[in-house]
Amino acid sequence: MKPFKLLFLLLIIASSSLYAQKEGKKIDDLNFLLIEEKYEDVIHKAEGLMQNDSYKKHPLIYVYASMAYYEMSRRPGKFDVGEKDSKYPKPLKMAQKYLYKFTKTDAKAKKYYDNQWSDDFKDYYVQLSDTSNKLAQMLYLNDKYRKSASLYKAAYRGIPSDPVLLLWQGVAEMKSKNSVEGKKSLAAAMKLIDENFLPTKATSAVLAHGMLLAEELFRGSIGDAVNADKAKKLIEVFKKYDPDVLNKEALAAKKAAAKKAAMEDRVMRKFVSDADDEDNQDRKGKVIIDGKSTGSSEEGKSGDADDELDKLEKEAEGGK
Repeated sequence: MKPFKLLFLLLIIASSSLYAQKEGKKIDDLNFLLIEEKYEDVIHKAEGLMQNDSYKKHPLIYVYASMAYYEMSRRPGKFDVGEKDSKYPKPLKMAQKYLYKFTKTDAKAKKYYDNQWSDDFKDYYVQLSDTSNKLAQMLYLNDKYRKSASLYKAAYRGIPSDPVLLLWQGVAEMKSKNSVEGKKSLAAAMKLIDENFLPTKATSAVLAHGMLLAEELFRGSIGDAVNADKAKKLIEVFKKYDPDVLNKEALAAKKAAAKKAAMEDRVMRKFVSDADDEDNQDRKGKVIIDGKSTGSSEEGKSGDADDELDKLEKEAEGGK
């Protein structure tokens, strides 16, 4: 949380100067709770404000809720997260969804608040993108293509500024036999990525590999020679971020290492696996990334939190 503390303090000053004292204080309260790492309180208060007509169009309540869920997803030992029967079973998914809601409401913020905040949270976008990408890559390398595609889709909805997420969404969709959506995602990603594209540090390392797979798909099952040729050229442009991309042995080693890590994790968790959940028969619970537990696989039933968010989104759309 420390990298965000200065940002929060600066936002307190900004928000207080823009709103009436009573309204500004409630936004500031969320800021202070984040600084104090009281993430559950942030979520409860933010979700309460989402039900308030005076606040539900305010972008900051959604990004603060997103940050709180994200921080909780990184600390499963401290918070009741990541398991099917936990208090917060899908913290990373909720972080992605609330960031998407922030993006939507911030696009209209000029109309209501004469201000926008999207540029203030670029560091957070990178952090959430990095975590989402690492988890989705682990799922992909373990042939969990549907889950990988779902995670990439949720990440890209929240972070549309990173089309590398969309590229991998398309690759995973194609691998999961969802060719209709896969073709759309890959075509859209190719329109956003060219030789002048500057990837973020969150996804730069997987860009060339994604282009390699995209070229194979375009040239093969999709039958799009134009995009296949473009992808081939972009492999050369972006391989500087991942020199191993054209080394089949290195790629095979990466995949083997990911599968070994997944197997060790399954052995440790075999006594808590949910045998009734088809998607979780061989894996359940928290995933370890870079030595840290990142939460659940983000799959399964959407739950009350998802339903409530969908309801909020419909209400916001109806209030346009």
